[in-house]
Amino acid sequence: MKKVIFALAFCLMVPNSYGVLLKASNDKFADVGLKLSIWAQDNGKVTTNDHKSVNFSVENARLYFAGQINPVVQFGANIDFSDNNVLTPDGSARSHDKMQYTIVKDAFINFKFKKSFQVTTGLFLDPWSRIPLEDLYSFIVPIEDYNPGVSEINVDGARLLQTKYAVNPNYLNYDGVYKFKPFIKPLVPLTFGSDVGNAFRDTGIAIWGDVAKHTALKYYIMVGNGRYDYQYGSNAKSNLKYGFRIELTPTFLGYKGEPDYVDKDTFFGKRKTLTFSFAYQQQKIDCSNALTNICNGQTSSTTAKAYTFDVLWEQKFGDFVPNFQAAWLLQKDLGFSKAGNSVGHPEAKGYYLQTQLLYDRYVDIGKPALVLRYEEDENKNYYINPSNQNDFINTKIFMTDLFLNYYIKGENANVSLGVQFVNPDANLIDVTSNGENTLRAFNDWSLAFRTVF
Repeated sequence: MKKVIFALAFCLMVPNSYGVLLKASNDKFADVGLKLSIWAQDNGKVTTNDHKSVNFSVENARLYFAGQINPVVQFGANIDFSDNNVLTPDGSARSHDKMQYTIVKDAFINFKFKKSFQVTTGLFLDPWSRIPLEDLYSFIVPIEDYNPGVSEINVDGARLLQTKYAVNPNYLNYDGVYKFKPFIKPLVPLTFGSDVGNAFRDTGIAIWGDVAKHTALKYYIMVGNGRYDYQYGSNAKSNLKYGFRIELTPTFLGYKGEPDYVDKDTFFGKRKTLTFSFAYQQQKIDCSNALTNICNGQTSSTTAKAYTFDVLWEQKFGDFVPNFQAAWLLQKDLGFSKAGNSVGHPEAKGYYLQTQLLYDRYVDIGKPALVLRYEEDENKNYYINPSNQNDFINTKIFMTDLFLNYYIKGENANVSLGVQFVNPDANLIDVTSNGENTLRAFNDWSLAFRTVF
């Protein structure tokens, strides 16, 4: 498959920095702004029997609010509008980010008792890995839903097997409806299937803050609904998700951390930063009710766990600003799976490496930068081996992104041109094959224009 993506975006980055300021007093104010993302896609073949298509879409349309009632009580909300005219590679309609309706995507209140002790409650970004905390704050690779290549594989993998679902072991039965097992994304925290169906957010409460000068340490402690919500039939009891994240910056070497709740993708050379982070999440899955859909007929219980370690380094050297990011992710004991008489716990793991080299001088009206990103994801104890249905088979997806970014005004206006190479391994191709049509490697070409109001 070959895809060319042209994106036009107005992106929210930092509260109280953009938009229209509504000010009642020095202590009582609100920022209101708009973010838009408009994509044009030249979609090629995801499968051996697919076809190319060219599509335009509104990738995101967001109205945002951020402000405070007084120095202690702060608030924020993001309203996303859907676009039901976006097309998947096979030409069927979908909405932006799988949302078929306009939705309040974030709605939270933050109590800033002091910078080292803040409490956020409501619907907000899950403080697990750097990718969820960046959300729309990610600019280096202009792809909002990490990683769309996996989503395309899931969509086409399901369609490949629709006529064979009754005998194919890689289908799941939910309320009498058979669906292909989607590839589990290691980048997604234990929030998928939350109250709003948003992969990077959860409803709950978080205690967080930064400690010492220049944010030498930032911490998050969160309790939320989690992926295995009782209301969604993924838990026999109402067990909540618990997690924490720690970010450490060696400020004694002259580096500075990020004091805000969110983590930025890049500082465009304005901050010398080196941050090491570790995070953990868990949620108990009670299977005392054998009909619980994630338990696969088992009556014992398990505890889903998610670990991640990530690092960000950025420092200016003369006219050049190198940026390097890396992360390792592991999710295990994700319910139960069966292959014949064998019972296992699904597992998703992966890692990514990402780097950008920014030339910090204007070339005409903007500053150019070169980006390289590599990601490898693996699923274990999840897909059943088609040639031996008493055994599981490990599957992988490899993704490489190469982009040229052009920052006209940093976060406020930028252009990106690049390509993503998506390669499912032979095992994933095998489990999604219907004997006549299979998945294949494909390339996604992207052009993105973005700005902020």
